[in-house]
Amino acid sequence: MDTVFERTAFLGEAGPLAVLIGARDWSATSLGPIESWPQHLKTAVSIILRAPVPMALLWGDDGVLLYNERYADIAQDKHPAILGMPVRAAWPEAHAFNDHVVRACMAGETLSYARQEMTLYRNGQPGLVYLDLNYSPVLDGSGMPAGALAVVVETTDAVLAERSLRWETHTLETLNVTGAALAAELELEPLIQMVTDAGVKLTGAQFGAYFHNLMDETGERLHLFTLAGAERSAFEALGRPRATAVFGPTFRNEGVIRSDDIRADPRYGQSAPHYGMPPGHLPVRSYLSVPVTSRSGIVLGGLLFGHSEVARFNERHERLLVGVAAQAAIAIDNARLFKAVQDVNDTLEQRVIERTVELTEAHEALRQAQKMETLGQLTGGIAHDFNNLLTVIRGSADLLKRPDLSEDRRNRYVAAIADTADRAAKLTNQLLAFARRSSLTPEILDVGAVVRGMTDMLSTLSGSFIAIEIALAETPCFANADASQLETAIVNLAVNARDAMAGRGALTIRVDRADAIPAVRGHEVRVGDFVTIAVSDTGSGIDPAHIDHIFEPFFTSKAIGHGTGLGLSQVFGFVKQSGGEVIVESLPGAGATFVLYLPRQPIGLPETLRGSLPAPEAGGPIRVLVVEDNPDVGRFAISALSDLGHDVVFAGHAEEALQLLAAAMPPIEVVFSDVMMPGMNGVELGRHIRRHFPAARVLLTSGYSDVISKEGAHGFALLRKPYSMAELAEALRGITGTGIDGSHPAAAAGEWPA
Repeated sequence: MDTVFERTAFLGEAGPLAVLIGARDWSATSLGPIESWPQHLKTAVSIILRAPVPMALLWGDDGVLLYNERYADIAQDKHPAILGMPVRAAWPEAHAFNDHVVRACMAGETLSYARQEMTLYRNGQPGLVYLDLNYSPVLDGSGMPAGALAVVVETTDAVLAERSLRWETHTLETLNVTGAALAAELELEPLIQMVTDAGVKLTGAQFGAYFHNLMDETGERLHLFTLAGAERSAFEALGRPRATAVFGPTFRNEGVIRSDDIRADPRYGQSAPHYGMPPGHLPVRSYLSVPVTSRSGIVLGGLLFGHSEVARFNERHERLLVGVAAQAAIAIDNARLFKAVQDVNDTLEQRVIERTVELTEAHEALRQAQKMETLGQLTGGIAHDFNNLLTVIRGSADLLKRPDLSEDRRNRYVAAIADTADRAAKLTNQLLAFARRSSLTPEILDVGAVVRGMTDMLSTLSGSFIAIEIALAETPCFANADASQLETAIVNLAVNARDAMAGRGALTIRVDRADAIPAVRGHEVRVGDFVTIAVSDTGSGIDPAHIDHIFEPFFTSKAIGHGTGLGLSQVFGFVKQSGGEVIVESLPGAGATFVLYLPRQPIGLPETLRGSLPAPEAGGPIRVLVVEDNPDVGRFAISALSDLGHDVVFAGHAEEALQLLAAAMPPIEVVFSDVMMPGMNGVELGRHIRRHFPAARVLLTSGYSDVISKEGAHGFALLRKPYSMAELAEALRGITGTGIDGSHPAAAAGEWPA
């Protein structure tokens, strides 16, 4: 009589699962008694049991499940019950997927899935998992498929870690931009709107609002000041809210209020006359609020956020909002103090000029100290947590260097995580430098790179109706200067330009070289090698009577409440301390140009290494007109289209594009246009082309567009930013099969309005 050892001799010493397989009576399964198993099945079982990675066999048409110890770890509490079961019965929640796998492998196909998302029931609970799956057919003695060999690697931890890293990066970028914008803004309403918008962005809320802690004559109702995610008209019809059991604690400074479902909260629905939300109120279920409290302990107001789904906010969102509320409190205190100083100056006029200067100086010192203290606490804490996350990601990169992954996939994962960690560390350092928690000293820096890196911040400060043009020298221009002070100087000049243009116009920043500084303010011509940064606007210009005084501290020609008079003195002090000079040219009504001169620092750079580029797409080239107001995006689009084998023409705005369309020979075949541009936007340009240049196809692109979000793409094909070369090539192929103008077939048929 055969012993267990004799029946399982082909398994060798493969561990506990070999014992389970050998001890089991297989005669009731489609595999039959173990002693009658064919040699190819025994060989396959022997291979998976000795494999260092999770592996399984799906044998026969019903996919009888055999697996090794590593796979048993993935199965968790389902092991050993699923051993020998058909895979459909073992994992019923994934039966459709596994049925397809068995059919494909029994037909001789191989299958591979990277980070396949599935919901599996383990330990009695459903859970979302991510798996790397590879399936190959196992051939019998006659060369026909007899089963499937599966390599199963769970990557859930790595996927979740990467998502967490992306979110933390997004959070730091939002905090960095918000902090910089708040530091430059003294108008109360735009300042608080920035804070409200940042809170919505950081928490993922659908709605956000800031309520001033002001009561009406009844002493009950709060005042809505800013709103995000909804129209103000949706609230005006409801009347002003009261300090109810839900609202009241926020405005009594009783801490953060967070509710996963406000309608199920015991504090909800306790006050007449509505006993809950009035008819027509926004559909709030998840609720999060935090008081905004001044340093003196006075509650200035409350930040309130909501979402129509339950359980959308967590403790991390609470911590972020507490930090944002601290920033807001200081900014509001500063704005109010500044307004009070200006009111006193307006009322007392000449008799209190000296006292006003003293108060302004004290205010500026207090504002700077408070801002640095709060930003330092906020960014220091986030940097600590973020660097812990970087440690985890670095560790994950090392753990991914396992022999069960292919060389290509392993290197790709490691490079992606490592590069992202480096970027996160760089963002952390920038945030610490902004908060003055690190030592800021002069350094050799590429002035053009500094200016280019400020594009997003300058766009935020200037607003959507000011066109920003960045023109950089062909070769890098290096200077030995403090990067933070250089950025502050450029921001001060940009804010002055914005105010001079009343929010509409064009701002141009040019970086170049010069061999001399002209004679200015009693100094002779200074010959040398200099980097120049010219900031030009199309605003109202500077009164000649003021031009000799604009760099004096506290001198301002702006209306009361619209400037401290310290911005240009900071610019003057910075360039002087850096061994340079600042010169201004202006005529009333013709704008102004400020030119900063910094001593150029000679430095050698390695030659740029060109990486491998994708081969041009098959098929004939087409003539493409790229319309893009962002120079960096425009350069990428031109390079991508050229590398795809197409003939490219570039226009910086819609008006230039129409001129090129009218004059181009040979004619333009495809117009690839951004949506959000100063002047005529991309949708308006596309509709004009549809009417006047019907032979040209139109492909729109946008990262975000208010026009697209409210009105749709009007039938035009839309490629969302960021896009890859492959996506760009696919989009171009796609529009050639639609309407002749690159729009939806319905538009070509006349179903869309022109």
